[in-house]
Amino acid sequence: MSVKGSLAIAVAAAVLLGSPLAAQTQPRLTADPSLAASDASLLQDEDKAKTELERRLRTQATYRDGVLVLSDRSSGGLTIMPATVMWSVECSDGGLAVTFGSGSGDTDNGIVLQLTAAAISDDKCGHIAPAIGLAVLALTKGN
Repeated sequence: MSVKGSLAIAVAAAVLLGSPLAAQTQPRLTADPSLAASDASLLQDEDKAKTELERRLRTQATYRDGVLVLSDRSSGGLTIMPATVMWSVECSDGGLAVTFGSGSGDTDNGIVLQLTAAAISDDKCGHIAPAIGLAVLALTKGN
């Protein structure tokens, strides 16, 4: 078999198996001004914000038999990844997002789940993001 043929088979297998290598970063959602204002208000109560953002995470990411099923709200598409995939939680002026796969929301190597587009200060991030991180960790363990 030629190198070109082997490469084509490898790419096809990666696509069919939902490999993170074949995944493209999902674009960050454009913030609806009324939703961003509502989320800015939500972020004032850290306990409510943690609960709501964890709920949003679990509506977009579920665990099934050792894999994560990630739902792209903007396109309705699904991405399947191993539950052992690298992940990170990021806060910025653009909101709070969880990235599954290598890279960050600025690269094309991961799947980004935008939980809120409301700006989050470093102080708020320091209180809310660890709770979201624990929720992601529990999710990747099937809990």
